[in-house]
Amino acid sequence: MSIKRVSIYDMDGTIVCSLHRYRTIGDKIDLAYWRENEFRAMEDSLLPMADQYKADLLDPECYTIIATARVLHDADKKFIAEILGQPDYIISRADGDNRSGGLLKVIGLRKFFNLKNFSNAAWVFYEDNATYLKTVCDTFNIRGVYVPSKQGH
Repeated sequence: MSIKRVSIYDMDGTIVCSLHRYRTIGDKIDLAYWRENEFRAMEDSLLPMADQYKADLLDPECYTIIATARVLHDADKKFIAEILGQPDYIISRADGDNRSGGLLKVIGLRKFFNLKNFSNAAWVFYEDNATYLKTVCDTFNIRGVYVPSKQGH
């Protein structure tokens, strides 16, 4: 079966609600607080767009990617495997990587645009951070869908 669509989903604020372990300082995420509460990932919940994500997982013509700025620890991986559903590919932050989320996602996605089996696919990126959305969509000239949330910092 050929790949006709590629759906890229950000996690936090797009398909997953992690507000219970999220706070800001001014207009920036409080990363220290986030990191102190990473173990609580199994308490995250699904947002309405997760239904579309799960439908894409079941579509054999759709290649589904999670592109998150999270560092994925055991609790995050368990949440994905047991609650969200395992995508075809995951882009995530390595421990100690301080690059912007937009650049992180661009670098993670770049290789797909050089692969023949993805050349004719329709690409869509779902993201709640307008800056990341613009960075990725402008880089690859793909369609973006802004998902308003309280976590899009």
